[in-house]
Amino acid sequence: MAAPGGSFAGAVVALLRLSQKRLNRGGGGGNGVRGFSSSSLLRLREQQQLEEEEEEDKEFGGEFTKSNEEERRNSAADSSSSSSSSSSSDKNNDKILRLIATDREKAGRLSANRARKDGFIPCAVFKQGEIEKTSEVCAVSEREVEKLLRKFTKYGLRTKLIDIVLDDGKRTVKAIPQQIQMHAYKNQVNNITFMRVDPETIVKVPIPVKVTGQDDCPGTKLGAFVSHTRKTIKVKCRSDQIPEAFFVDVSNMNVKDNVKIANLDIPEGVVICEHDLETPIVKMAGKLKKS
Repeated sequence: MAAPGGSFAGAVVALLRLSQKRLNRGGGGGNGVRGFSSSSLLRLREQQQLEEEEEEDKEFGGEFTKSNEEERRNSAADSSSSSSSSSSSDKNNDKILRLIATDREKAGRLSANRARKDGFIPCAVFKQGEIEKTSEVCAVSEREVEKLLRKFTKYGLRTKLIDIVLDDGKRTVKAIPQQIQMHAYKNQVNNITFMRVDPETIVKVPIPVKVTGQDDCPGTKLGAFVSHTRKTIKVKCRSDQIPEAFFVDVSNMNVKDNVKIANLDIPEGVVICEHDLETPIVKMAGKLKKS
């Protein structure tokens, strides 16, 4: 019996027809058709299905590849547009600092130690001038606080306005870290005291002093060194106008030169809360190199 089309699939079809005829004549039973076991017939059927699927893939493969290319292009365009929108949203989100707080049952050493064991930092949130009346006890994630400290440092974080999410997300208050207490001998935060503020609230905060231009300083080339005598300067301003830092450029400083508080560039709306404005905050110290 000739196989239709001369292919293996045709031979399989012919064998299956022959086996069906023999089954009809013999009435079935036993171990299947003489010369063909049930397992061999199953293998033949599976091979036939595989060959039919391969022929269909060859016939319609071009259309599938075209549609796949179009899908890839569309997905690439969608991903580029989504990445641009997400990057712009990420820039806006970077400006907003947020900490999610969990409620604590009560204040005290036992409650604070329990929070630390669970990976949280015990905190207190109070309103300006009413620390004993309206303080709230809560706890924030130690990991999130460490991220902020690595980014802004301890002094820099005290100048930031942070959204504190309370009551399981039902309430959000703006606050400033008024006090960040570190552990006695470990490099970790022991507790934080936040002061709840409004945008128009007048606050007193220490602003960090940052020194720039040390590599180009002529005084250091002559053997002197930059002495950073004041790390922070106390100022008074609105909570939404707190300067990030006071930057002191020492690239033109020579030996025995200094920069005083009065020489700082003070932004509008910021008042210095120091008694002596002639106090030097950065100066060139040390002995000159012998020629």
